[in-house]
Amino acid sequence: MDAFLQGLIEEHRHNKNGNTMIDHLLSLQESQPEYYTDTIIKGIMTVMLNAGTNTSAVTIEWALSALLNHQEKLERAKAKIDSLVGNDRLVVESDLSKLHYLQAIISETFRLFPAAPLLVPHEASNNCKIGGYDIPRGTILLINAWTLHRDPTVWDEPTSLKLE
Repeated sequence: MDAFLQGLIEEHRHNKNGNTMIDHLLSLQESQPEYYTDTIIKGIMTVMLNAGTNTSAVTIEWALSALLNHQEKLERAKAKIDSLVGNDRLVVESDLSKLHYLQAIISETFRLFPAAPLLVPHEASNNCKIGGYDIPRGTILLINAWTLHRDPTVWDEPTSLKLE
């Protein structure tokens, strides 16, 4: 992996006409070489690759797990896909707008099993009040999506897979 990422860095270093993340990191390296070393840039690239692939894989695993634990919902999803797509081809992106049950499966998977349960940190730009608590300006706030998506004051049966 290290050699692959270093190769990408070298390729972008020699072709200085791009507008990619690597190009921007190399630009930062020119102004702050002590911080933006090739090792740091490769670390950022690895995080980005993992964030983009691992979260998708984990979400698919949770969706399959939920469906395997609810065979009737799995059968219904299969029937809906078969009725629209058939067995002669794969589902394509243009099919998705017509596959409402599949969309519900995806939405419920995101709700019940968020790939990133703690959302990106936010900083309070001003003093404010959240949930009755005084939040001073400059406070870093973490939003727990997992808890919000299972709040019984918002959701009926918050831990149930609700596709209908």
